[in-house]
Amino acid sequence: MVPDPNKSLQIEAAQESRTRVVRSALRMAFGTLTSRSLGLVREMAFAALFDRAITDAWMAAFRLPNMFRRLLGEGSLSVSFIPVFIQAQVKDGEVGGGSSQAKALVDSCFTLLLVILTTLTVLGVMYPEPILRLLLDPEYVAQTEKFLLTVRMAQIMFGFVFLVSLYAFFMAILNALGIYGLPAMAPTLFNVAMITATLLPAAWFPWPGDGLAWGVIAGGFLQMVILIPALAKRGYLPRISFRWKSRALAQVLVNMGPGLIGLGLLQVTTLINMRFASSLGEGAISWIAWADRLLELPLSLVSVSLGTALLPTLAGHWAKGEKDRLSETLNFMLRLNLFVCFAAATGLAALAHPIVEVLFQRGQFTAADTAATAGVVQIWAMIMIPTACLRILAPAYYAIKNTWFPPLVSGVCLVAHILVAPPLMEAMGLTGLNLSSLLSSSLNFLLLFVFYRAFIGPLGYGKLLVQTLKYLVPMAALFGAVQIHGPLRDLMGGAFPSKVLALSVAVIAGALAYAIASRTMGLEEWNATAERVLKKLRRRV
Repeated sequence: MVPDPNKSLQIEAAQESRTRVVRSALRMAFGTLTSRSLGLVREMAFAALFDRAITDAWMAAFRLPNMFRRLLGEGSLSVSFIPVFIQAQVKDGEVGGGSSQAKALVDSCFTLLLVILTTLTVLGVMYPEPILRLLLDPEYVAQTEKFLLTVRMAQIMFGFVFLVSLYAFFMAILNALGIYGLPAMAPTLFNVAMITATLLPAAWFPWPGDGLAWGVIAGGFLQMVILIPALAKRGYLPRISFRWKSRALAQVLVNMGPGLIGLGLLQVTTLINMRFASSLGEGAISWIAWADRLLELPLSLVSVSLGTALLPTLAGHWAKGEKDRLSETLNFMLRLNLFVCFAAATGLAALAHPIVEVLFQRGQFTAADTAATAGVVQIWAMIMIPTACLRILAPAYYAIKNTWFPPLVSGVCLVAHILVAPPLMEAMGLTGLNLSSLLSSSLNFLLLFVFYRAFIGPLGYGKLLVQTLKYLVPMAALFGAVQIHGPLRDLMGGAFPSKVLALSVAVIAGALAYAIASRTMGLEEWNATAERVLKKLRRRV
C-alpha cells in the first residue's frame, strides 16, 4: 500500500506545531522558574517576619490592584490583542517586526491603555476605602487599626495597576513575536524588590508594612522597564497615537468587552472568597494566599507557560483556516498539561504538611499556621487540575475570537459558588470554602470542554480520556514512593536539617517513580518534555 504523501505532510506539520509550542513553553518555564522561586523566598520571609494582622492587611490590600491588573493587563486586553495583532501581521505578509498595520495597532492600543490606566490609578489612590468596605466582611472592618492599615497599603500599591498593566501589554507584544524568556524573567526583578522591602527595618517607615507596599511599586516599575529595549530592538516600541478609528483596534475592543465581563466574574469570585475568608477569623486570608503561592509554582511553570505559548500558535492556525491542526495541537497540550499537573497535585497533596513546615514554619509562622495552611494546600492541589486545564482550553476560544462564551460559563460558575459556599462554610469552615472553589472550577472546565466541539470541532475526546487514564499508573507510583517520608522523618528526628533531608529524599523518590513509570509505559508526553530536556543536558555534559 502506497503511503499518502499529503497525510505524511499533515502529520509532520502537526508535530512541528506541537514542538514549537513546547519549545516556547519550556523557554518561558525556565524564565518563570527563577521568578517563582524568588517569590517563594519572598513569602517565606514575609510569613516569618510579620504577624498575621499585617500579612492579612497586605494581602487584602493587594487584591484590589491585582484585580485590575488581571482585568486590564494580563487578562482581556492580552487575549483580545494577540489574535488581532497576529492577523495584522499575516495580512502584511510578515511575521517579524515593523509591519504597518501591526505597528499602528500597537500604538493605538498603548495610547488608549495609558488614558484608562491613568484615570483608574488616580481614582484608586483617592478612594480605596469605600471599595474595601464592600470587599471585606464587617468583622474585619470593625478591627479599626487593621482596616486603616489595609486602606493605607491599598493607596500606596494602587500605582502598581499602571505599571504592571503596561508590563503585561509589552509582554503580549513580545509573546506574539515569539519571545517568551525575557518577559517570563522580568517578574524576578519584582520579587527582588519585594524581598529587599521585606528585610528593611520597620523603623524606617511611619506605619508597619509601609515598606512592603512601596516594594510593590518599585518591583512593578523594574519588571515593566526591562522589556522596553527588546520592544525597541524589534521596532515595536509603542508611541502615542490617537488614531482610534482603525478596524483592528475596534476588533480588539469588541473582543475585549465580553472578555472583561468574563474575567471580571473570575475576579468577583476571588473577591467573594476574600470576603468569605475575612469572616473566618485572623489568618484565613493569609493561609489561602500561601497555599495559592505553592500551587502557582507548578501552574506558572506548566499551565501558564503552555497557555501563553499556545495562544499565538492557535490564533495563527485559525487565521490560516487550519482547524484540524488547531484541535490536534490543543489535544496534545491538554494531555501534556495533565501529565505534569497530576504529578504535582499528587505530590503536593501527599506532602502538604512537611512542605509547609519546611518552607514557612519559623518566626511568627506557628505550628497552627502550618496545620491550617497544609489543609488548604491539600484541597487546592485538587483545584489545580481543573484550573490548569482552563489555562490551556480558554486560549482556544480566544484564538477564534470567541470571547463571549467563557464569560457566560464564568457567570454560571460564580452563581453556583455563591450558592454552595455558605452552607459548606457553615458545616466545615475554611475547608467548605475551598471545596466550593473546587466544585466551581471543575464545572467551569467541564462546560468549556464539552462545548468545544460545537464552537470549533472535534477534539479527540477518546484519545484524551484513554491517555488520562494511563497517567493513573505513574500517579500511584509517585504516591507510593513519597510514603518514605514518614519513616525517614521518624528515623532522623525533628531537627530542621533532618526535616529538609527527609522531604528532599521523598520528593526525589516520587519524581523518579513517576519518571520511571512514564518511561516504561512509553508515554508520548514524557518523550515530548522530560526526555527532550534530558537529551539536551546529556549533549552539553
